[in-house]
Amino acid sequence: MQVTTEHIQQYDATNDATSVYQLWQSTLGHQWPLDEERMKKVLAGPEAGHFVARVNERIVGFVATFQSFRKKEKIGHLALILVDPAMQKQGLGSALHQRALAHLHATGLHTIQLGAIEPRFWCGVPTNMPVAVDFFRRQGWEYEENVYDMIRDIREYSTPKKVTLRQQEERVTIATATSNNITEVLSFEARNFPEWQGHVEVVADRSDYRDILVARNADDQIVGVIGLYSQQSHPDRTDIVWQGLLGPKTGGLNIVGVTEELRGRGLGIALVARGTEILRERGVEQCYIDWVRPDVVDFYAKLDYKEWREYKTSWRKI
Repeated sequence: MQVTTEHIQQYDATNDATSVYQLWQSTLGHQWPLDEERMKKVLAGPEAGHFVARVNERIVGFVATFQSFRKKEKIGHLALILVDPAMQKQGLGSALHQRALAHLHATGLHTIQLGAIEPRFWCGVPTNMPVAVDFFRRQGWEYEENVYDMIRDIREYSTPKKVTLRQQEERVTIATATSNNITEVLSFEARNFPEWQGHVEVVADRSDYRDILVARNADDQIVGVIGLYSQQSHPDRTDIVWQGLLGPKTGGLNIVGVTEELRGRGLGIALVARGTEILRERGVEQCYIDWVRPDVVDFYAKLDYKEWREYKTSWRKI
């Protein structure tokens, strides 16, 4: 049947969440297994604007959008489109896509990301979903660089001595944040990495201070920060949603940032190394690092992190 805009309605989290999860299971569950509770938590993200398509009271399509700030500009995110296999190639995906862009445009946004920042399923279109890659290209999206998720089995991890020695030579110490210094950490992020300030705020709001590692120089000034995630992190956080693929004892590293004057002097890799050590001590078996740009892949490879998944990124004006 021909699906019209009359079939597309506002998503109701109370009544629609289970049906949308079942739609995920029938479309992507075999390739991207996802826990229902994690999906619900992602969909409850910032300024969520989701829509469902109903035919005979049955949900046969779904689109998810979010809004957030990126370098002081409020932007939109087209995070997910699902279409029932029996309804594919009938224009439903295009109709959902148009409804999502219309919604974001109506809120006054001008820049849209294909994918999302936080929370998210993906930061772009997975290259192992070629049908989706082609679909979004037909919808007018122009792909930019490909980025990667990387992983490493850290059960037997040991930091190379040269990494530790370099950190000592630079007279840098690394320790977890506390409730007493988290404001200082937030100020550091706001000055140096404003795009990551929101993540630190999420961690701080949940009192997960020990999931932020802080590097300080000999003058006790913050010169670098890295984020951690493990099974011991607050249950409302969705830093990782792919435990179904990577295993229940999966942890992660994120927001690795060092002040510009100290880059290239071994501090970044020291933060990654110390973070990996701490996650291993917390019982993590697989360590996951997402949204790695091509020019940074070799950086993580120094500690034997390997490419796991690849994504096509895209932004557009509306």
